[in-house]
Parts: sequence; structure tokens; C-alpha cells
Amino acid sequence: MNKDRFQTLADAFGGSISRWPVALRDEAYAFTASSPDEAAAALASALDLDEDLDAVERPSPSHALRQAIINAAPRARPARGPIQRWLTGAGVGIGLVTAAAAGIVIGVDLSASSAGEDAVLLAAVYSSGLLNDGGDAS
Repeated sequence: MNKDRFQTLADAFGGSISRWPVALRDEAYAFTASSPDEAAAALASALDLDEDLDAVERPSPSHALRQAIINAAPRARPARGPIQRWLTGAGVGIGLVTAAAAGIVIGVDLSASSAGEDAVLLAAVYSSGLLNDGGDAS
């Protein structure tokens, strides 16, 4: 770490290294050990700013503002009763059963139509003489 980087970090995070992000502290302490005068000057100027900021009175929100925020917050939905939960579950179950039944009906219909197509194809092959007497294609 160099002097400019240390000064930038001191300006950003304050004059107490213990308040800096954990990832930067070891490097900052190493810089203070290697350049104590430069580090002390940077931290002193940052401490002056920290003290000035701490001296400023922090405004607190008014009661009206707090109440307006609370009133604007989303409301919790009322809890569902056991009958509503049962009806929701029953609706999902009915939907699944209906989908399964439709799949079975369509599957059976498709298998019946494909069997008919196979019979037509087989009749066409026999009638055209593509198969010899042994039943093998030539």
C-alpha cells in the first residue's frame, strides 16, 4: 500500500483503522508500521472529519413520517381457513386427474389409429408383391 492509497482509504473509512473493512485492515496496519509518520498524518486528518461528523446532531423522523411509512407498508394477507386450503388442494388434484385422463384417451386413440395405418401398409406390401412366398422382402 502506498501513501495515496492509505490517504484515500482514511478519507473514505475514517481515522480509526479498526472501523475499516476487515479485508483492508492488515494492509493498513502494515503501512502504519512501515510509514508511521505518513499514516499518522492521514489518520489525524480523517479523525478531525470523524469528530466533526459526530458533533452534528442527527435529525430523527417525526411521528407523522413514521406513521406514513407504517401506513404505506404492505398488509399481510389473512390466513386461509381449512376449507379454503382443502378446496385449493382439491382443485389441483382434479386438474392432475383430468390431465392424466386426457393423456390416456389421446394415447389410446393414437395407438388405435397407428394400428390401422400398419394394417393398410401391410396390405399394400402384400398386394404389390414386394414380399416373396417366404414372407421376406426381396
